[in-house]
Amino acid sequence: MSLTRALIALALVAAPAVAHAQFVDRTVVVPPPAEDAPAEDARPPRTASAEPPAKLEVRLTLSSFLYRELADDADPLVSGGAAPAGASSVRRFFGDLRGELTADRVGGGAVRVDGRVRAATLERYQGGEDEYELRALTYAHALGPAELRLGRQVIDALGATRVDGAQLTAPLSARLRLTTFAGAYPQRGSRSLTTDYPTLHALDGSETGRLIPVAGGAGVSYRKASYAADLGAVGVVAAAGEVPGASAADGRRGFVTANGYARPHPAVDLYAHGIVDVVAADGARVTEASGGVDLWPHPAIELSLTGHHTANELFAIAARDQLVDPDPAAMGQVENGAAIVHVAQDAARATASIAVAAQRFQLTVGGGYLQRPAVTVPLTGGGALTMPGAQMGELTISALDRRAPGRLRVEASGTALTPLGEASASRSRALIGRVAVERDGDDATFTIDASAHSYRDLGPAGGCMTLDPLACLGTSATRGLAAGALVSLSAGPEWLILVDARGGLDDTDATFGGAAVTWPRRYWLSAFARLQWRYR
Repeated sequence: MSLTRALIALALVAAPAVAHAQFVDRTVVVPPPAEDAPAEDARPPRTASAEPPAKLEVRLTLSSFLYRELADDADPLVSGGAAPAGASSVRRFFGDLRGELTADRVGGGAVRVDGRVRAATLERYQGGEDEYELRALTYAHALGPAELRLGRQVIDALGATRVDGAQLTAPLSARLRLTTFAGAYPQRGSRSLTTDYPTLHALDGSETGRLIPVAGGAGVSYRKASYAADLGAVGVVAAAGEVPGASAADGRRGFVTANGYARPHPAVDLYAHGIVDVVAADGARVTEASGGVDLWPHPAIELSLTGHHTANELFAIAARDQLVDPDPAAMGQVENGAAIVHVAQDAARATASIAVAAQRFQLTVGGGYLQRPAVTVPLTGGGALTMPGAQMGELTISALDRRAPGRLRVEASGTALTPLGEASASRSRALIGRVAVERDGDDATFTIDASAHSYRDLGPAGGCMTLDPLACLGTSATRGLAAGALVSLSAGPEWLILVDARGGLDDTDATFGGAAVTWPRRYWLSAFARLQWRYR
């Protein structure tokens, strides 16, 4: 048994720690900014002669996750047919070990290493392929007031671009900083060294090398106690001839990126982020755009308004390489007929909170609007399938008691989601209610929560009498309960233990082709555990 799987066998199990995030306080009193003190980031990097004493920090984190479903088989959908499984027969189980190291004064600079190994596939379990991820491996060295950083890194000021290369940061003034970088461009979304630079194949199925795009960019950053901004441009280039069927445009991408934050008044926060593709296979478009404002008109009142636009961000040549799947036995005569389609969605949300009784109680009301534009998919042989756009409204009401008896914090919330318009064939309505109790201690924190949910499709439920695939959708209605507990323990400054487990049940009724199907009750369990050791 490998070391990784031996560690996984020793790990505890429990589910994602979502409940804890529900109790993070949002500050209702904003202190005025210290205008006279420049932001830390605005100061030039320290030179070698001004370095602090040597420092070494090590962190090891062992995590494990399990998901399992149980249910009886359903009745056959047709007379004499096989009984479909009422729950997934596959257990979802994986574990990973992450190591982080930061060391100063190594060859006159600083070293940072961040890596992760995940064992995902065991007998009778399913979790995908094993992963060997290198998140960061950098060496930083001061060059007078500038800093040179070599290795695998993320360029935060330029669209969080990940590269294997070099970054040079130099101050232009007390508050203005220039960042430039260049290097190889790992595949977006890759979580393993084996997929960072994918292997390419010719039409006969033989390997022809690896796709290694090159990226470079430059930008400026401004920092002040109450204002911050980043502005820059990034370009990515790959040889189009390396991928069968790819054009020169597929191997190019260029985008501009901007981030901004401002506090023009102690009771006003403004923030924005954006990425705009200006060179791409399908032309210019907005890939990411976010913005918001937080207001405190009174110390007990908080108002918030946010908006987001996101679109799938793929380097076209990398996506095309994954979609091309020739059959070596057919000598290139097999074609997937796959197409790259960009899908976007938009969301806007407004919330209002008021705190009373010396901020013991807080009532929050929030509403949101979500929409996805129509998606057109080209079909092999000509023509296209258009999936109509969809819109949805959301309303959430929550009440929080920060000082309940027994040093507890108690929150109750309710959320309603409803479709808007009649165009979408898969419209659904949802109701979710949740109650959570939390207690903080010096060395331990626990959260217990319970919830109930109901989801109901509103689309057509008649028989399928047409060749239009969007007219042949079935409908379902699901009602369920869930409960869970999160426990976090600190054993001194070095050790942290986190366990989160939850389970629930779901009842589902469905219709398809005019026939009604009642599925057996399904039970599920998810669990997550984390053990962390830290030295510094």
